[in-house]
Amino acid sequence: MGHPITDVPTWLAAMRAITGMTEAPGDADNPKILLMRDAIAAAYPEMADYCALYVHDETPWCGLTAAFCMTMAGIRPPFGATDTDRWMWALAWSDDSEFGTPLALPRLGCVVVMEREGGGHVTLYERIEGDYYVCRGGNQSDSVNETKYPISGVVALIWPRAAGAVPAAEHRELARGDEGSDVAKVQKTLGLPVDGDFGLVTEAGVKGYQGACGLAPDGVVGIETWAALDELDLRMAAGDDGITDDLATAIDQLVERSGIQSFQWPGRGMPPPGYYAGMCKTFALATTRLNAGDAAAKIMAQAATGDPDTDALTWYEPEFSDLEMSNDHDGVETLRHLFMLMIGLGMRESSGVYCEGRDMSADNVSSDTCEAGLFQTSWNISSCSTEIAKLLAEYEADPNAFLPTFAREVSPSSEDLDNYGSGEGVRYQFLAKYSPAFATLVTAIGLRKLRQHWGPINRREVDLVPQVDDLLLEVQRLVTDMPNPEPKTAEVKITIVSKGNVRVTVDERQPPARRARRLVELS
Repeated sequence: MGHPITDVPTWLAAMRAITGMTEAPGDADNPKILLMRDAIAAAYPEMADYCALYVHDETPWCGLTAAFCMTMAGIRPPFGATDTDRWMWALAWSDDSEFGTPLALPRLGCVVVMEREGGGHVTLYERIEGDYYVCRGGNQSDSVNETKYPISGVVALIWPRAAGAVPAAEHRELARGDEGSDVAKVQKTLGLPVDGDFGLVTEAGVKGYQGACGLAPDGVVGIETWAALDELDLRMAAGDDGITDDLATAIDQLVERSGIQSFQWPGRGMPPPGYYAGMCKTFALATTRLNAGDAAAKIMAQAATGDPDTDALTWYEPEFSDLEMSNDHDGVETLRHLFMLMIGLGMRESSGVYCEGRDMSADNVSSDTCEAGLFQTSWNISSCSTEIAKLLAEYEADPNAFLPTFAREVSPSSEDLDNYGSGEGVRYQFLAKYSPAFATLVTAIGLRKLRQHWGPINRREVDLVPQVDDLLLEVQRLVTDMPNPEPKTAEVKITIVSKGNVRVTVDERQPPARRARRLVELS
């Protein structure tokens, strides 16, 4: 493990020790600045000729100072093939993968690389103050000092590889009324509108996530909640939505060209701008999963069962028949008709709002019966198929599910983000709103196995709109025509020193489940 965040990295201690060093006025040179150059050359003789290029302290010396401090810590500064790949060039500190590991969040002493008027700048992180990083470095107003820099100008945060494991990120405790970039970070992680203001909606979002994580839902972002948020960021960064970026872009363009957005649903009007695109991307995902033999997708795409008490497609057979649509065969046609029905159901249940919360007037106050998301589906739907619990596990591991698409121009309320209870039920409630494709796939299974779960289905209030089927048919063609990218081979170098057996877990990205686990036994 790396050092705790309260420990001062050796290179930052070196920078603190030379704080106050100032370049000489006029044509004179501060000999201490030139001695930093000489110390680097002595420690790394291969850099001697490069060091000799630095002759006057009027030349920017932020990179020199950072390199000196790293040298004092026994860490080799960036030194690539050309001058712009070496430590005097500030931006080189962000590009050298051998030197450092990029960070999403700052750590005490991490290298901060930024662009500013006149070029780049490299310095060391001390702390955050609102929308600014307070950094200690050289050539900051001609001296080594602490200076505040806008976070918006930072191009990279780097942790030296030679320093070992990256320590845990530091955070201040946040609660309602706080403002700043760290509040914006919480909002971004939770998929909320980002304004940097910790208000009622952010508090409700935090409480909802805390409940899903088994934490006390107090709405305060402390150590445990920060750790849970950081872990959520890692899961999101490691995963994917399940379709290619090219296909997602093509679907966005298709929906925009179709004109479907102007369609007025009876009693509901028009959905949010991302509803059709999100549902179409989820249909593309379901089709991809079906093509790959996914068990959950096979349930969705099976022929009408003939049992109107359990199967929504059988229950709606007269309406489909009026449109000359048959669901008599397994496959993508039946799957498409199911999504046509679900798009109508989403409009009845939530008007297409992905984060719709439970009906506060209803008496469904257990975690398993509280409705959540687009289709107001509750966790007790899981009783109809074991595949639903598998979907919960899959999407908890990789929550990517087209949220940015579904969330277009949607502003959640604090009531929307409220979750109830504990256990799997509350985890489901959070995920149904955070991962809309998950909620859609769960509902797709439920409609085939337990259609009486939904009042609008039971009352035949859901409209089947032919224009929706036309749109989904075009998505189906896109999935067929879009070439699948060639799988890439991951090259990993592993050095293991052990007297006994070692078990290595390899995570492989594979459709349709988006991840597969393999165990490899090494002796």
